[in-house]
Amino acid sequence: MNLELPLPTIRAMSLSGVSGKRPLLSDQQRRRLAEAATLLKLPARAIVYRVGEPADSVFINGGGVVISFKDMPSGKRRVAGFRFYADLFGLADRGKYVNTARTVTPATIYKIPVETLTALLRQDADLEFQFVCKLVHELRQSQRKAIIVARRDAPGRIAMFVDMLRHNESERPHDTVEMPMTRADIGDYLNLAHESVSRACRRLTNMGILEFGKGTAHIRDRARFDKLVTRN
Repeated sequence: MNLELPLPTIRAMSLSGVSGKRPLLSDQQRRRLAEAATLLKLPARAIVYRVGEPADSVFINGGGVVISFKDMPSGKRRVAGFRFYADLFGLADRGKYVNTARTVTPATIYKIPVETLTALLRQDADLEFQFVCKLVHELRQSQRKAIIVARRDAPGRIAMFVDMLRHNESERPHDTVEMPMTRADIGDYLNLAHESVSRACRRLTNMGILEFGKGTAHIRDRARFDKLVTRN
């Protein structure tokens, strides 16, 4: 691929979980991944892969938002998570993808064949370790989702979701958070009916804690927001 284009990277917390997010790859490692990757420029709502397809590639998000989900036999949709810049996705079970991945926004994605990535990791122990750090980070994110959906109050789940997005965006989160996903996507992620998401958003707005715009959430009262997020 053209190495004048932005190089792929991954980002996560260290294994200790105390040093914050940071780029994990050196420039040389990023160039090696770029040489192995196919660069995909996808519009919003494009399918990256479907559940059950052979998992022949791993993907790195180079920009944009991707949703990972599975349609259940009941007709409901289970959202496993959202993949942001520098996130790794496309890992599989028994050689097949366990979820469908679809872009929420226009996205830049690096597609790396599993066999090629495996060879790179065998050649570079440090690169392999960085991928392990990223996988641990993804496990922490799954655990955080479990904590969020365990909340009984819908406004609390929404607040925790907004807080999660804040920390995905930057090491120094701002009070205005990008929320490009639909409320249906949010409801499917938080295990809430879509109407419950709308009611919870209205309640948070009426309480003066959050203000929702088109694709954004703005924290109006930081102290009350932080208290709501940390409340059991």
